[in-house]
Amino acid sequence: MPVLWTRRRLAQLAGLAVLGALQAGFALVVAMAGSRLLAGGGAAFGQSRLMLVLAGATLGLLGLRILQRRYAEAFALGYVAELRSAFISHVIRLPADTREIRVGLVMTRVVNDLSAIKLWLANGLVAMIVAAAMLTTIAAGLVFLDPQMAAALVFAVGLWCLPVVAGLRPLVSRIRESRRRRGRIAAQAGSVLGASQTLLLHGRHGASVRRIVRTAGKMNAALVGRATLSGLLRSSGDVVFPAVVLLLASGVLSFGKGALDAEALGILVMITGLTAVQLNAVALGLEYRLAHKVALARLKQVMKIPAIALGSGDAELRRQPGGRALGVEGLRIGGAARAVSFTVEPSEIVSLQGVTAAEASDLFLQIAGLKYPRAGSIRIDGQGHPTVSRRDWWRVVTLVSDQLPMTRGTIGDNACLGAPTSVGAAERRRVLSRFGLTEDIADTQINERSRLPAPEQAAAIRAARAVLRRASIVLIEDAALADYPPVLEALLDELAALGATVVLSPAAGGRLSKTFRRIDLSARLERVA
Repeated sequence: MPVLWTRRRLAQLAGLAVLGALQAGFALVVAMAGSRLLAGGGAAFGQSRLMLVLAGATLGLLGLRILQRRYAEAFALGYVAELRSAFISHVIRLPADTREIRVGLVMTRVVNDLSAIKLWLANGLVAMIVAAAMLTTIAAGLVFLDPQMAAALVFAVGLWCLPVVAGLRPLVSRIRESRRRRGRIAAQAGSVLGASQTLLLHGRHGASVRRIVRTAGKMNAALVGRATLSGLLRSSGDVVFPAVVLLLASGVLSFGKGALDAEALGILVMITGLTAVQLNAVALGLEYRLAHKVALARLKQVMKIPAIALGSGDAELRRQPGGRALGVEGLRIGGAARAVSFTVEPSEIVSLQGVTAAEASDLFLQIAGLKYPRAGSIRIDGQGHPTVSRRDWWRVVTLVSDQLPMTRGTIGDNACLGAPTSVGAAERRRVLSRFGLTEDIADTQINERSRLPAPEQAAAIRAARAVLRRASIVLIEDAALADYPPVLEALLDELAALGATVVLSPAAGGRLSKTFRRIDLSARLERVA
């Protein structure tokens, strides 16, 4: 998780506190000048000068509030941007054997939970800091101007705390419930959209909609309960002026001054109104704080799942022409977690035998660095995972699999995904053409769901991508690619010309006319057939 309390952000909050104190000073000037004007007591100073002071202080107060809003938004968005980047990076780096993270859950975290955190920082934390600075400055000013009024204001603030404290605990449960229901609706809607035609064909459209409606009804009930408690908090500042008036009128606080004159009354109205506004902002900030805690806990549930570290490792494994030696020792694969071991020489093409499709997929994902090995070791030119960063590993090893989905963009974008800058435009066009991807076809747009290429075209995209990647070790675990032998044989010819080390799964290598060294993994020891 990104660190919130950095020196830069603490300096930003200190600056916002200064803005709050300045606002309080300008508010006191506005209150005193306005009251003196209305009471007719500005003759000595001059009515025109007093009006200029009032207008200038008012403009200054408005300007300070605009600056507060601007800097508060910048403060919050800076942290939320870091948090969003860290969260998305973490989700992308989850190992292949991690429990599937639903798209609806990720979108709920990215949109709703990050919005709640942003509201807390911009409208909650900042508002509370500014309010604390303003109220402290106002109280200090009133101690010199009118101690009786200052004491009444302190008592009113204490009275304001009662409904706020009473409403916080039940508000937390309402926030949790509403967010849980909202996330459940997102998950249900995602599952319905993913199987919409199946549901329509089998008459389950109405049932699916009714289930979402029932969940939405429970969410609405939680939201109404939250709104009730939120209304209590947000209106709690309205008790300030009546409380101050009752305290002063009842004589509970009396310093022998008698009734307030017109000028003091104007100051009272202005200051209590400003205090009520700030206290309502603090109450709203406390609500945002509760929502922020719930949202942050939901983000941490995902971010506590161990992810693949990108930069760990001291040894360098640079991209280079030709193949590299691959050594697998005691690697556990499949549900039975049986150990397999084999070696492949640089620029050699081998075909694995004696493993099921699930075991081959597990093996190749571990070699490719998309899963953590449960036991054993994987070495490239004698260097293993613990000593080589994953970034370097992925420059050297690539995986061709029909289980890796296409990305949004053109066919050409997908085929050239990950190609190093050393591969020029002419070479890219040649490789695409070799697999039947002409310029017109390469410009065709695809996305993850609605516009996918035909199976043979998708196989050609994956083959072209493996060639353009210029990896030293290519793992081919593509059952669909084996259905198109000309595409697979063209891929092997290109990789052989590049001198790459190639490892074929049983599904990919079983239908080829060419013969390669076969490694039988049905026994614990390697046997060459």
